Amino acid sequence: MCGIAGVVNGQGVQNQHVRTMIDQIQYRGRDEQGVETLGRAVVGHARLAVVDPENGMQPMSNTDKTVWVTFNGEIYNYVELREELKAKGYVFKSRCDTEVLVHLWREEGEKMLDRLIGMFAFFIWDTKNDRGMLARDRQGIKPCFIADYQGGIAFASEMKAILSLPNMPREVNASALKDVFAFNYCPPPQTCFKGITHLEPGCYLLFEGDRKPVKKRYWQWPFAEERRTPSYEEFEALIDDAVRMQMRFDVDGGMYLSGGVDSSIVAYHLKKQWKHPRLEAFGLNFPNQDYSEYRFSEEVAKLLDIDLHEARINPDMIPGIANKVVHHAEQPHGDFSFFLFYLLAQRANQDNKIVMFTGDGPDEALAGFRHNEQYFHGQQRMNFSLSSYFDVICYMDAPMRERLLNPDFNRATPDPLDRFGEILDPWRDLEPVEQIMAYECTSLMPGNNLVKGDRMGACWSTEGRAPLIDHRVSELFTKLPVNMKFKDGVGKYYLKDYSASKLPRDLIFKKKTMPTLPIGEWMKTTLYDWTRDTFARIDGTYIKRDAALQLLDDHKSGAANHTRALRTLLMSQLWIEQCIQLGAQKKAA
Repeated sequence: MCGIAGVVNGQGVQNQHVRTMIDQIQYRGRDEQGVETLGRAVVGHARLAVVDPENGMQPMSNTDKTVWVTFNGEIYNYVELREELKAKGYVFKSRCDTEVLVHLWREEGEKMLDRLIGMFAFFIWDTKNDRGMLARDRQGIKPCFIADYQGGIAFASEMKAILSLPNMPREVNASALKDVFAFNYCPPPQTCFKGITHLEPGCYLLFEGDRKPVKKRYWQWPFAEERRTPSYEEFEALIDDAVRMQMRFDVDGGMYLSGGVDSSIVAYHLKKQWKHPRLEAFGLNFPNQDYSEYRFSEEVAKLLDIDLHEARINPDMIPGIANKVVHHAEQPHGDFSFFLFYLLAQRANQDNKIVMFTGDGPDEALAGFRHNEQYFHGQQRMNFSLSSYFDVICYMDAPMRERLLNPDFNRATPDPLDRFGEILDPWRDLEPVEQIMAYECTSLMPGNNLVKGDRMGACWSTEGRAPLIDHRVSELFTKLPVNMKFKDGVGKYYLKDYSASKLPRDLIFKKKTMPTLPIGEWMKTTLYDWTRDTFARIDGTYIKRDAALQLLDDHKSGAANHTRALRTLLMSQLWIEQCIQLGAQKKAA
């Protein structure tokens, strides 16, 4: 886990401007910070030392200082690449994966991206040839934001770094905010800040001199490729190889264990290869046992002889950390599992755990979410109604948006259903369930689900590693026949059937649960006053204050269950307040 920032071809950009960018995200890399001016590029880095702590200072150069890189992430196959490069005469001054990038660029240029196994966002600059690139990993595990700035391009791991630049406006992107009210997150590549977008996963920007950068795609999800079902022996070997590579780190680590199929099978494979002191895991527990999965965490930990530590959560904690969660998420997300990730990372940090393994990844590629199991059970048509499915995932439907949103704001912004159609359009020739998997892999995953682990871990200087989103594993999942992903109403069938050969079948095939909070019930009781006070501060620009208050009271009385709309309203209002407050502070400065 690190932070990168910089500006390429920006007029008047100085070292101090990028240093301020890095200061904004220093928590991502608490060990070292550095800034370099490289002619037309000024780049910075905040380092969390995970591999070769003594020798990995960034920005890093090759031996003759003609190629420089600022890098966030991990190249898991760096050992193999380093040996190849050493055989070709390249000289290394460290053991870290970063140095592989500068030599591989010199050897292969932008085609180097095809060789990398890992999670990454990096900017590399070749001073000798006056060219370079900004690249992001295939699935979007590591964030990378870009914006036009002073005639050039600004980039950073987090938007707050870009927003710290002089004369960079902090303005709400109204259409993106409208999407949040429907999707419960902002679908990339747009963001809720005008002028800032994501560099899309599997893409890079190629810079040559002072010319405008060209965006190129080097990888895409193989949804349209030929289907095959690998043997479980082949799959087991691949998972073991992914874990083997991800075990390369020089700090203390552990894992997050929910007791679901994903984290449980990761725990099984991790335990086999764990080379550090005894494997320790962290699981969440809280008062409402209908939501808590901790009993499953305990069962898996006992089966695999893993030390399990409890991270507690109760409703009284939520108001105290809500603004911190919003600050680090940077965009409104009504997904309260952000709070769970925040508390898990905090607990890991308390025990000085830096690298934490997770079970992230399979739900999106294997139709694992419960609402998809329910919607697509028995679905045989080669096409399906966009609007009927959107009603399933939408947090505020059109009548609810009409009820709650400022009429001028609502009328002036596009219908989120149209946005959903645009996202799905490239995949409409796929079978219905696979169209939704394509949406979840290309939008929901990088726009929300992977954000939780990165951002909530970053604020506690922890790094998540997820063997099940090694891109080789993701490609294997994607190429499975539909009936091996979704069978007899069961999502993730291939993974579950494999896992049931290693762990008790009843544990693996239990009813799907999601890491979330009983926030709807808490809003009726413990969190009612806090929620009402938050809604009372609504200024009416985007949300109708009285309508929001009435919705909360209707929910409390039991007249209707408005949990989904209230979640999104609450986190959006907190984000709007932060956005306005920080914008005013910047103007005053």
